[in-house]
Amino acid sequence: MKKGTVLTIVFLGVIGYLSVTMIWTGSKYRCDVCITYNGIEVCQTLEGMEKNNVIQNGVSTACAGAANGRTESMECGMMQPTKVVCTKL
Repeated sequence: MKKGTVLTIVFLGVIGYLSVTMIWTGSKYRCDVCITYNGIEVCQTLEGMEKNNVIQNGVSTACAGAANGRTESMECGMMQPTKVVCTKL
């Protein structure tokens, strides 16, 4: 076998392994995250592998609905959420 063929097979094997691993492991946490910005409360429910990442993504997603423009989105993203309820799946 040529060196390129072997490398291609190894590369595809690694990609296949990672894909199957990600599908089988799934999400570990489901969090309800609420944020209040400019008098608007927005709540989001997200799932993910790491609790802190899920909460941060929830804040970012909720801020997208409450803030207008880049500056407000950045200000909103630095605020503490008003509600965080996480459950382990």
